[in-house]
Amino acid sequence: MNSSPVTAPSAAAPDTAETAESLLATLRQLYAEGRVGMQLDGKRLMHMDSPVHYEAEGNQWVYGLLAVTALIWWKLGWQVGAAVATASIILYMTVAKSIMRKRIDRRVREQIFNDVVRWRKLWNFGGVVLTRTDATGDGVSCEAPRGNWMEFVRRFSRDS
Repeated sequence: MNSSPVTAPSAAAPDTAETAESLLATLRQLYAEGRVGMQLDGKRLMHMDSPVHYEAEGNQWVYGLLAVTALIWWKLGWQVGAAVATASIILYMTVAKSIMRKRIDRRVREQIFNDVVRWRKLWNFGGVVLTRTDATGDGVSCEAPRGNWMEFVRRFSRDS
């Protein structure tokens, strides 16, 4: 049996016991409640070094369009093949990139909030801006990687 006296926690105890995981959980909850908004820079997040971009997503489009173009070029000649190649490039630059940006957006909003290691990698990479959307926020924002997302969450918790 433990005979040590039980002491009341000090006022500073929650701050010292605070972890990145608990702050990320708070951020996830604030985002789910709509009290924190998040803007993503799709162009930045599609960079090959981004922790949320998978090169294979783009390669699938390139290989598929290349195969279709080559087949049409072979079967119908170089004039039709050149037209299809041009159409394939336009399709990739518009439709495919738009779909890839949406996937990255969904990946960040659904998965990254659940893993503090991936969240930190994303934050250090940049391309994310957190904004208070509640009435007391007055448009206060925190931009990665310069801003401190943990202090943003702490400040939000103190103000609420």
